[in-house]
Amino acid sequence: MAVAKNLSTFAIAEMLQVDPGSVANWIDQGLLQAHRTPGGHRRVVVANLIKFLREHKMPIPPELGTTPIRILVVDDEEALAKMVAKAIRSQNPDYEVTEANDGFRAGTLIATIKPDVVILDLRMPGVDGYEVCRMIKGQEETAHAEVIAMTAFPSPESEKRILDCGARVCLAKPLDLDELLGEIEKSL
Repeated sequence: MAVAKNLSTFAIAEMLQVDPGSVANWIDQGLLQAHRTPGGHRRVVVANLIKFLREHKMPIPPELGTTPIRILVVDDEEALAKMVAKAIRSQNPDYEVTEANDGFRAGTLIATIKPDVVILDLRMPGVDGYEVCRMIKGQEETAHAEVIAMTAFPSPESEKRILDCGARVCLAKPLDLDELLGEIEKSL
């Protein structure tokens, strides 16, 4: 059975075998991200429902599919991007890890693969990492993605700025891979 891209509270309730009021409460409490139709009805993007279920350690119904976790590593330093991708794959071979070494490829991949986690270098030639983060978090289809920012020039100001743009955390380069892998797990 094909699942609609946007689900009603009743469809979610039926799928999860809970009361529709529970789904509405999750939305009203900000636990489950949703939007309203012009008629005032709540709708939830499938990716947001899956994220909610994972966060709350609830089983994912088979009709939602078991899509693998998609992670995008965005860094103009190709060697670093490959090293990070390799570390992620070795931690969990089921993750789909993709690399982008320039802003154009990053934008294309964000739009097409709709990653669950984006590891984003803040300073790349011709790319404003803050704006990329704002764009990811501002688009309905990608807002579910957790952004883990990284920078070779850490400062309290840059950290506050990227967190204000929607990133979950900002890590300093050179990266501590164990810390990064831990942050990825916390994001899922």
